Parts: sequence; structure tokens; C-alpha cells
Amino acid sequence: MTLTVNPSTPTESPARLTASDRIERVSSAIVPVGVVFMFLGLLIAGYIPAVPANWSAEEVAEFYRDDTNLIRFGIILTLIGFMVWGPLITVILRQMLRIRPEQKSLAYLQFGSGLAAWQFLWVPMLVLAAASFRPERSPETTQTLHDLGWILLFMPFMPFVLQSGAIALAVLLDTGPKPVFPRWVAYFNVLECFLFLAVILMLFFKTGPFAYHGVLVFWIPLFIFGVWLLVMAWATYRGTVEEQTRRLENASGAHAG
Repeated sequence: MTLTVNPSTPTESPARLTASDRIERVSSAIVPVGVVFMFLGLLIAGYIPAVPANWSAEEVAEFYRDDTNLIRFGIILTLIGFMVWGPLITVILRQMLRIRPEQKSLAYLQFGSGLAAWQFLWVPMLVLAAASFRPERSPETTQTLHDLGWILLFMPFMPFVLQSGAIALAVLLDTGPKPVFPRWVAYFNVLECFLFLAVILMLFFKTGPFAYHGVLVFWIPLFIFGVWLLVMAWATYRGTVEEQTRRLENASGAHAG
């Protein structure tokens, strides 16, 4: 029996972008949109600036009783913004595997830590959503949910530090003629690791820079997190385009030959 190939069957040409190529580009390109949704949601909800940690239970309860629907709407927008995290860490994984394909541990450490970090983005927002769900409940209960949400959001620094550390080390180990990421991306990730470590002390303070509304726990980590998302979105988009362009050029050259 002779097998024949139907010439009318559509095939992906190696000299053009595939669906996977486009998905990778979009996964990086949509990150700035997610950052806008995230910060806009926190702003609408009244979480920028953060509710002071030293507020009484009655003050926190009053915050949730006033403009309750705005808080709920802001939380929803923030959750939508956090959706871009999953596609981004997947594209980072793809690009990191190009750096040292024989050493995959750092790439998968980034991906695993990124998945864990993702949980600590949306779970706290769900807790804060629960705080806004019944604003008429006892002030002490509302305050407990509010505190839990903010502690869950900032205290679990470990996966974020591990993720940034894995990226930094992989970039520094990239000694190829055409590095996947610029070297400054490694230094930026190291900086993020150090700036996130201040949250360790948030459990000891309700006022000052180390409180969960303070400059070292809230403002700086929040700002550096937003910048990190934009930096890694740019770096992965750049790497993806370069990889795909090189592959297309090689395919076109082979076809011409």
C-alpha cells in the first residue's frame, strides 16, 4: 500500500509565524493592559493609598460600608488585571529554556515560584472581596478579613524572591554570543529581591514605613512589582520576536537554497 499526501491539506510553513508564535507575542504584549487594570482597580477600591494598619475595627468597617460597590468593582478589575501573570510566567519559562537548555532547573524554578506567587495575588483579593460582601457584619470580623487580605498579599515574599532570583541567575549565566535577555534584567531582578525583603517586618508594626500601608511594605513593593511586570513583558516580547525572526530567516534561507 502506498501512502499519498493530499496536496490540498493545509500545513504550517516554517517561513511564517505559527499560531504558537502569535500566542507568545500576545502573552507578553497584554501585560501592560493588565497593569493598568490592576492599579486602576486598587485605586477605585480605595486601596491606593492603603487603609492604615492602625485603624480601629469601627474605622475599617466604616470604610467597607461606604462605597461598598466601588470596592467590589475595584476588586474585580484588579483580579482581571492579575490574569496576565499566568501567560507572562509561561513565556518567561520558554525564553529561559533558550538560555541554557541543558540546565532546566532555573527555568522550572521560575515557573513553579511564579505559579505560587500567582496564588498570593488573587487569594488575598478574594479575602478582601469577602470583607466587602457583608459590610453590615461586626466590625471585628470585617477588620479580621481586611487584615488577613493585606497580610496574605504582602507577607508571602518567598515565591516572588525565588522567581526573581532564578531569572537573575539564569541571565547572568547566559554567556552566549546573543543573550536572550539583556544583562541589566538580571540586576533589576536582584534589586526587586532586596526591595521585597522589607515586608518581613510588617507583622511587628502598625505604623511607620514597615506597616502594611507604609512606604517600605506597600508603596515601594507595589511600584517595583508594576515596573517588574512591564520590564519582563518587554524582555520576553523582545526575546520572542528575535527568536522567531531568526527562525524565519533560517527557514527562508534554506528554502531559497
